[in-house]
Amino acid sequence: MTSATLHSTNVTGVEQTSVGDALYGMATATHRLMLALWAAAIHRPKAVMLALTAFQEAEELRAMADNLLRTDRNFAQDLYSAADRHELSNRF
Repeated sequence: MTSATLHSTNVTGVEQTSVGDALYGMATATHRLMLALWAAAIHRPKAVMLALTAFQEAEELRAMADNLLRTDRNFAQDLYSAADRHELSNRF
């Protein structure tokens, strides 16, 4: 009587993995992908600050003074004066 035996050999060099190992690897890859997508979504390039003119800077200071006018009238008046001085000193 003859018998045949089948021996499994790893001819290609690829390690056999179980379904659980494959699912774990897929979950890990999915997690890393989600982290990368989230980081890309919330990452925003820094805004380039353009140099403002003296008039624009004075207008920003006046806008701050407008917001403070009801709560601290004296300080708001100081800010208006500072804005005027800044604008006038940079005209020439």
